[in-house]
Amino acid sequence: RLCPAALMPHMPQRPFRSIASVLIRRTIVLAVLCMLLVFGVQSWLLRAQHQKQFEMAINDVANTSVPLLAVALWDIETQAIAAQLQRIAQKPEIGYARLQAAGGQRFEAGNPALLAQGVSRQIVIPPPQPAQGAPALGVLELTGNPDYLWQGLRAEGLRILLGYSLLTAGICALMAFMLKQLLQKPLSTVAEFANDVCPRHLTTPLRLNRPPQAHSDEIDQLETGVIKLQTALQQHIHNLDDLVAERTEQLERLLEEIRHLSVTDGLTGTFNRRALQDRLPAEIDRSQRYGRALSVIFMDIDHFKQFNDTHGHALGDEVLRNAASHVSASLRHGVDWVARYGGEEFVVVLPETELDAAMATAQRLCRSLPEQPLESARMARPAGGSVPPLSISASFGVTAYRAGENTSALLARADALVYEAKSRGRQQVVGRA
Repeated sequence: RLCPAALMPHMPQRPFRSIASVLIRRTIVLAVLCMLLVFGVQSWLLRAQHQKQFEMAINDVANTSVPLLAVALWDIETQAIAAQLQRIAQKPEIGYARLQAAGGQRFEAGNPALLAQGVSRQIVIPPPQPAQGAPALGVLELTGNPDYLWQGLRAEGLRILLGYSLLTAGICALMAFMLKQLLQKPLSTVAEFANDVCPRHLTTPLRLNRPPQAHSDEIDQLETGVIKLQTALQQHIHNLDDLVAERTEQLERLLEEIRHLSVTDGLTGTFNRRALQDRLPAEIDRSQRYGRALSVIFMDIDHFKQFNDTHGHALGDEVLRNAASHVSASLRHGVDWVARYGGEEFVVVLPETELDAAMATAQRLCRSLPEQPLESARMARPAGGSVPPLSISASFGVTAYRAGENTSALLARADALVYEAKSRGRQQVVGRA
C-alpha cells in the first residue's frame, strides 16, 4: 500500500528549520534592536549630562579661577597666569583654555585643536577691584573636551553591550531549553508521526509522553485532536468494512439470483434449455468416466396448441407450470432434474438410472399427470355444473445413454421416441436403449 505522501502531487522541497531556532533568532534580533535603542537613549542622556557638567565646570572656573586670574593679570604675573590656565585645562570637562589679555598677551593651555570640535564659552575677566568705567583685564575662552564625552559613551556602550549580551544569552538559553522541552520535542514527534502515516498505521495512537500538567495547552489540544481524528477514522473504516461486507453479501445474492435466473425457466421454474446444454454434457462425462448409467425422458404435453387456442394462453401457462411442478415433485431430490426444452417439451435427466427404472418413472408420470386437475379451471367452473375439470396428458420418449455418443445424439433419439409415442395415439411411453 502506498502512503498518503506518495499519492499527493509533487511539491517543491524546502529546507527544514525548526520553530525553536526561528524563535531564538528573532529573540536575538529583537534584543539587539532593544540594545541599540537603549544605547541611543543613554547616549543622548549622557551627552546632556556632559553638557550640564561642562556648564557647571565653567561656573566653577568663573567662581574660583577667574578672581585668581584677575589678580595675576593685574600684577602681571605671567607664571601664575600660565599655572592657573594649566589647572583649568586639566579639568576633564575642559579640553582647551585660552586667555586673551587686554594688553595683547595670549596664554594657552590644553589642546588647541579642540577649538574646531568642542563647544566654547567666553568669560570676561574684570579687574580685582572693579571701578566705575574700569576696562576688563582680558577674556578667558574655555572649550569642552569631546574625548571626555566619547570616553563616557564608550564606557556606557560597553556596559550596555555586556549587560544586554549576558541578558540576551541567558534569555535565549532559557528559551532554547523551554522550547525544546515544551515545543520542539512534541512538535517533532507530531511531525514524525504525520510523515509515517500510512493506511496500515492509520490507527496507531499518537503518544507525546509529556509530563502531567495542571492545565492543558495547544500541544495537548493537538494530541487530543489527532486521537479524536484517529478514533473517527477507525470507526469510519469499521463502518466501511461492515458496509463492504454487507454490499458484498448483497452482490453475492444478486449474482446468485442472476445465475439462477440465467439457468431457470421463468414460467415453470425448471432449468431452461441453456442449463440443459451446460449440465447434460457434464452428466454424460460423469457417466462415461465412472461407467454409471444415465437415462433421459423426453416429455411432450399432448394437444397443447389446441388447448391454448381453446382455453387461452393464461390457462396454457398454468398447464405448463402444473406439469413442471408435478414432474419435479415426482423425481429424486438433488439427483434427478428437469429442464424445459422449448414450448410444451420437457427433458428429464435421471443420473445413476438404468433404462428399466427410467421407463417405470415415465409410466408413473404418464398415469399421474392427467390426475392433476387445473385449479383455475376448477374455480372457474359454474356452481353445480357437471363439466369435468380440465386435465392434461403427455407423451414420453425414454432412452439410455450409449457410450461415446454426444448430447445432441442422445436428445435426438429421445425426441424421436416422443414422436413415435404421439404417432401411436399419445399419452403413452415409448422407450428404447
